[in-house]
Amino acid sequence: MKNIELKLQTKITILIVVVLSISIANITYLMIELAKYTVQDKIEVDITNVAKMIAQAPSIERALVEKDPEGLIQYYVKNVLAVLEEVEIIVVADMDGIRYAHPNPQNIGQRFVGGDEKRVIEYGETYVSQATGTLGASVRAFVPVFYEGRQIGFVMTGTLIKSLEKEKKQAIFGIVYASSVGLIIGMAGAFLLAQNVKKSIFGLEPHQIGRLYTEKQAMLDAIHEGIIAIDSNSNITLINDSAINMLNVDEKEVYGKNVLEVFPTSHLAEVMNSGKSEYDDEQVINDTVILTNRMPIKRGDEIVGAIATFRDKTEVTRLAEEITGVRQIIEALRANTHEFMNKLHVIMGLIQMDDVEEAKFYIMDITQNQQQIMSFIIKKVKDPTIAALLLGKFSEANERGIQIQIDESTNIEKDHGNINSNMLVTIIGNLVENAMDAISLDRSDKYEKSIDIRMEETENSIEIDIADTGMGIKKDHLDKIFQRGYTTKEGNSGIGLALVKKAVESMGGKLDVSSYDGIGTEFIIKLPKQGGRRI
Repeated sequence: MKNIELKLQTKITILIVVVLSISIANITYLMIELAKYTVQDKIEVDITNVAKMIAQAPSIERALVEKDPEGLIQYYVKNVLAVLEEVEIIVVADMDGIRYAHPNPQNIGQRFVGGDEKRVIEYGETYVSQATGTLGASVRAFVPVFYEGRQIGFVMTGTLIKSLEKEKKQAIFGIVYASSVGLIIGMAGAFLLAQNVKKSIFGLEPHQIGRLYTEKQAMLDAIHEGIIAIDSNSNITLINDSAINMLNVDEKEVYGKNVLEVFPTSHLAEVMNSGKSEYDDEQVINDTVILTNRMPIKRGDEIVGAIATFRDKTEVTRLAEEITGVRQIIEALRANTHEFMNKLHVIMGLIQMDDVEEAKFYIMDITQNQQQIMSFIIKKVKDPTIAALLLGKFSEANERGIQIQIDESTNIEKDHGNINSNMLVTIIGNLVENAMDAISLDRSDKYEKSIDIRMEETENSIEIDIADTGMGIKKDHLDKIFQRGYTTKEGNSGIGLALVKKAVESMGGKLDVSSYDGIGTEFIIKLPKQGGRRI
């Protein structure tokens, strides 16, 4: 029988779904067990506190001493029961077990039933037990009643077992429901991620890629990075075919020569002397702009040489544009998963604080909000890649205290003609990320922190409008923001807006930006679906 080889997309989807399912199942199980004990403990604490309150009431003490001729105890208990939800049974009895108050007035004057009252009568203990009384099986708290130093009776408060089980089931249902919603979202994300990864590798399976690599090894060698290594005397000790081709030199005449004789603009000697690496430095070789990385070669603490790797800047830019879309999707889905885990922690914290009702309200609220967001985006954005990006950006923005608003007129189709979905992800993802950074860096006391997104696709074009209420861009900086490496944010590479401009230009589109310092920024992009250059 022929072995069935699963497709890469299927393998990725199955792996993510299995890991996610196991994680959610374990968390759900732990939360359910915790919820059971939490609900039980909360009920026991509540009924004990109510029993103590009644037992310490002066009116109850006096009435019990006087054998309650006017029925004040029953009247008091009836009023207390009317305002309590979790306490269903309150009984007040004397030392002989004769009831003076009971939810069923017909049982007043009769002896206490259940058999678990002996400890409170004989030893004056305060405790919780389970027994079956006239109203059915219940969890019961017993508290003695004292008057002038001597015990004169006891108070029993309780909740029926069936009511307790109902409370547990409600808590469990809320947890299971939230976990199910999370699992569904995770499965959808896994499918979208696997689909996008498969698309990024042109639909090829691993064995096809392996065969292609073997058959085209010579061609791949020709496009690999150029590599040059020198020794402590700056003489070349290693050079590969790519470097030879870029430098246009003869391999036989290169080895042993000083690097400056072969590559006059090389800075390898300086790197070797300083011991500091240099990354992504631009140089020109034979009218070609290259990006070079240089690193010292060390043997222990001793520098014994240096090595440089370089490649055509045009090729680097093309590869960066292709993979940026995938990175944006991965970061978006990671934010979504992180937000979901945060919500699970909030629910667990509420349950641990015995605030089951608040936990239920929180679960219903986040579920409703998530469903509304998903329904709106899926309805307006039919391209699953962009929809997944927006869902993730919603989660990231929510964590950063920023509100994203998508205009009602938004409409993105699944197929965009000559416009590649990954390029749209690059544009939208980087613009939204830039907007969130601008808002986060704003130290003013603005009340509104929001990003407005409008995307309209027609038969001939796609128009994207993204506006934020961030810190804005100074007028004299507007002509610099699209330069590669320009940034006002600490730790930022300054590549996002440069990639946006490059993507727009490559598709023959138009990009306009307007900004007011301290107010906000708006980017408007129009991409033609016909006549632009294919990516």
